[in-house]
Amino acid sequence: MRAILSAPGSRGDVNPMVAIGKRLRDHGHEVIISLAEPYAEIAAAEGLQVEPVISKQKFDDAIGTASVWKPIRGPIAIFRLIIANYLPLHQQVIHRHYKPGKTVLVAHPLDLASRIFRDAYPDTPLATVLPQPVTLRTHHDPPRLSPWWFELSKPPSALRMTYWFADHAVLDPIIRGKVNRQRSEYNLPAVRRIMNQWWLSPDKILGMFPDWYAPATKSLLPQLVHCGFPLDDVNGNSFTPPVDRPIVFTAGTAHQHCRTFFEQAAAACQKLQRGGLLLSGHPETFPTNLPETVRPLPYVSLGQLLPHCSAIVHHGGIGTTSQAMAAGIPQIIRPFAFDQFDNATRVEKLGVGRWLKKESQLADTLARVLADDSSKTLPDIQRRLQVTDGPGLAAAEIENLGALASAND
Repeated sequence: MRAILSAPGSRGDVNPMVAIGKRLRDHGHEVIISLAEPYAEIAAAEGLQVEPVISKQKFDDAIGTASVWKPIRGPIAIFRLIIANYLPLHQQVIHRHYKPGKTVLVAHPLDLASRIFRDAYPDTPLATVLPQPVTLRTHHDPPRLSPWWFELSKPPSALRMTYWFADHAVLDPIIRGKVNRQRSEYNLPAVRRIMNQWWLSPDKILGMFPDWYAPATKSLLPQLVHCGFPLDDVNGNSFTPPVDRPIVFTAGTAHQHCRTFFEQAAAACQKLQRGGLLLSGHPETFPTNLPETVRPLPYVSLGQLLPHCSAIVHHGGIGTTSQAMAAGIPQIIRPFAFDQFDNATRVEKLGVGRWLKKESQLADTLARVLADDSSKTLPDIQRRLQVTDGPGLAAAEIENLGALASAND
């Protein structure tokens, strides 16, 4: 079997795909992955055939602006980048590597080229990999998309109207033209409301989160399978595990505008007289003159680091959120954009962390979280996560699709 994977995003998008690709490669399959150039070495180190389709310069330009870390402007900017750059280039990747009857497409939800190819060649199976549940439009208990108190969450009829308006007024104007031009190359009819349900595979959707994390998604779509969190943050830098059980602070691997966040983190550690670790792949974001008890680190494996720490304050990416639960430590989420508000909401509902809505309250919130040992939810969730293999389950589902494609050829 030949699997063509896509990961058009930052490390939180790349890690799950690389973990799945590694499982497939270990089972003897060919694995090709297209991604942004800064993450090419991560996939190559795991033995995957790499197609870097977004240059480092374009990727850095896209995520280097402060506006990309805003609730509405951020996702729109990313949609524009993906449609303008990734859509035509990943189409070329598919055509270069496609083998009839032998190929399975494994797509990030923003990989619309694979979805178009699936319509043009229906015998080619497609698995959409969802790193987080925010992309699923549930009308009961909908995903949280912003920090604003007035965000609509009910009734279902009003939510349907809101989604309809967002598609017609915002999303389709950005996406629809280029998608339908590519569809016309295959003599396919035009589609509307791209982001409603069309962008998800009709064959298989792999949710890389457990069903208890997003209960409203359990029976949403018949082709949806909950595989569980990947918990595989590959290729971190080597480090010496801390012995003082510090508090970890990170704004995500791609965030280049988090100096103020780190300054507040250092101040909170001093106030609480606790050790701290600041994690970032961008050294320019670290404040100068840090106290001796607060240390900067580059990207490291959270799976290896967090069991040695007492808590984590982070942006709310799904990878960091799940690693904190797996380590059994409390978390405080300071969301900026994308899926982060939704993850903060789910963490609070589960009782394993808090959403920091006022940065001035960081130290006080940390003090309460560190002193609260009453939660029985966190150990139970930690035990659940110790017995799941999200990438392994996803790889098995993809192999099943490949077997069906081969049998039908």
